[in-house]
Amino acid sequence: MAKKKKREALTVTRLINEVLVGQLSIPLRQIVNDTSFSKYTGSERPDILISEFEFDGTNEEQFIKNLVGYSEVKDECTFNDTDWKDAIKQGKGKSKKLGLPYFIVTNCKKSVFYNSETGKEITLNKNPIREFQTIDILRLIKNRLKKDKKLDNIQTNVDSISTISEAIFNKKLWELAGIYRGINFKDNIEKIDFTIGFVSLEFFEEKEIIDNNKDNSKIYWSNCVDDNSEKLVGNLSQYIKRLENETEFKEFQNLMESVRILITGERGKPALVDKDDVQRIYEIIDSMRPLHGCGFDLFGAVYEMFASSKEKKDFGEYFTKRHYAHIFAKLLLKSEQYYNKEREFTILDPACGTGGFLTESFKVLKNNYEKSGTYNKEAKKFLEKKCFYGIDVREENISRTKLNMFLVGDGHTNMLDDNSLKPKKEWYKSKYDYVITNPPYGSGVIKAETTSISSNRTEIAFLCKIINILKIGGRACVITPDGVLENPTFDSFRKELLEKCNIDAIVSLPKFAFAPYTKEKTYALFFTKRSEVITKPQKESIWMYIIDNDGLANSDKRFQTKLRNNRNGWMHDEISGWVSTDGEEMTGILEERWLKYEDSKNNGTEWIDEKGITIRLRKAGFIKILDIINDKDHSFLPEYYLRKAEPHFIELSDLKKEIKKISSYFEK
Repeated sequence: MAKKKKREALTVTRLINEVLVGQLSIPLRQIVNDTSFSKYTGSERPDILISEFEFDGTNEEQFIKNLVGYSEVKDECTFNDTDWKDAIKQGKGKSKKLGLPYFIVTNCKKSVFYNSETGKEITLNKNPIREFQTIDILRLIKNRLKKDKKLDNIQTNVDSISTISEAIFNKKLWELAGIYRGINFKDNIEKIDFTIGFVSLEFFEEKEIIDNNKDNSKIYWSNCVDDNSEKLVGNLSQYIKRLENETEFKEFQNLMESVRILITGERGKPALVDKDDVQRIYEIIDSMRPLHGCGFDLFGAVYEMFASSKEKKDFGEYFTKRHYAHIFAKLLLKSEQYYNKEREFTILDPACGTGGFLTESFKVLKNNYEKSGTYNKEAKKFLEKKCFYGIDVREENISRTKLNMFLVGDGHTNMLDDNSLKPKKEWYKSKYDYVITNPPYGSGVIKAETTSISSNRTEIAFLCKIINILKIGGRACVITPDGVLENPTFDSFRKELLEKCNIDAIVSLPKFAFAPYTKEKTYALFFTKRSEVITKPQKESIWMYIIDNDGLANSDKRFQTKLRNNRNGWMHDEISGWVSTDGEEMTGILEERWLKYEDSKNNGTEWIDEKGITIRLRKAGFIKILDIINDKDHSFLPEYYLRKAEPHFIELSDLKKEIKKISSYFEK
């Protein structure tokens, strides 16, 4: 018995350090393990307690009154066996004494949440919970159950769904990384495609069940399970071949084949992945379920986990970080709260990469329709088949975009490989309601379709193309480098933009927003296309905003700062939503301020930077068109109008790059 207790204590310590602290970022001092709180639970000790406050050994009452989570641990038991059921019984009793409306039972591999009042399992957005959650979600569950003691399904918005799923998914990727250390993959791209391919095999069965298409006479992911690892490999190979021959999933054959060849071997060569490792990988991916409606960019998460810094830099021309893609999709589609079959629309990304903007747009719309009660069969068909269009010059990117869309809920029908600047396919004959994209930058070979300047700059060519394919009244969000907004040689082009479009907003991103992919200073340009009959510059002022903090350190390293204020709001994140200490879901700062915040009367906005220094600077305001027209260069830079007095310092390496650009310009 003593040995069992000792082993369980070690397992719990690993769970706390590696999962709760390491993966879910819950502060260690807010977690108490196996400490006697006899005033509340008598002689029976709760195994794991998580509170809003750190426990210092003297503040027992404060710690317990602010609990957000409590778990019973039963090491080496299985779900719903005798020991598990005993833990449920203990959990119901102790949680009520602790004043918490729910409890968790875990065997350190699977963790299930239960309602203290009813003893029923709690689900999130109707999906069973099988892992510990972030402290935000623990607060949310506590808050909802305080209001309704018999609630067993917690419905959250799209921001919280992302928080839930991505933290858990990253934990699973971390487990896979441990196995991958013993596998000699050719490179990280092979590792990434293998992971995505394996995940997609599980997801296909989920989708078939959701669509009521599952044929029980045929082999699926769940039928592959076998204690004999050799049989498991054979079953997976058979399953992959069936998908390639019989289903619409055959369009992802390349990814599935990469899995099959690596686990079975080919042409007399041994399998790269040992059959016992296949068993472990299968079990980890199986425990990820459900992945349907997961709320985040799966490919992006896998890429962030496994790609090297060099690969990330090489990949940077077509990769947009998820939290930027999410907030910009949310802001662009802010008016699309209801599905209306009489007013269906189209969304295009003409440089879609792996589909980050499209997957985020899909999630935003689906969440909006669900909240407004308009997500019916017609709305589902609209999102899956009619709404989304993605174009990329690289065929392998389109394969990944299709799979990314498929994994997030579908919408992969209209993804095509084509050169958006020199299109050959039919998509270009249509006009689109929305365009959202992060196009490539730099010198190209295709001349921009504009009479105001002569330029082969790719970012200029893409902006011209986007304006051409937008419907009149259509709206766009385009990530663009600073040169487009401030370079004196483009001043007549900026004047042309004011004549063809209404510039609604310009958002300045931090210098390191896309590091390590690129350190180019970038901006999000929001505009609406006007009728060609109107050629005079817009009259409306342009709302400009400077993002100083996006939740990641303002350096090459880009680690999460994770610092909170006294209501749990982000101190260094103006983008992300959050859950307050009261358990209420809150919108992010940028969304809250969108198109209305003006800080000129307050002499700027005050915040505390990562070093703890209080800063007050202008962040937002409405810039009059007359001020832009009267400027000799027609500058669009938010910093130019909001922070004129602030000196701008650059690194020596950046200065050399600028000098090289100028020299190159004069040589031409």
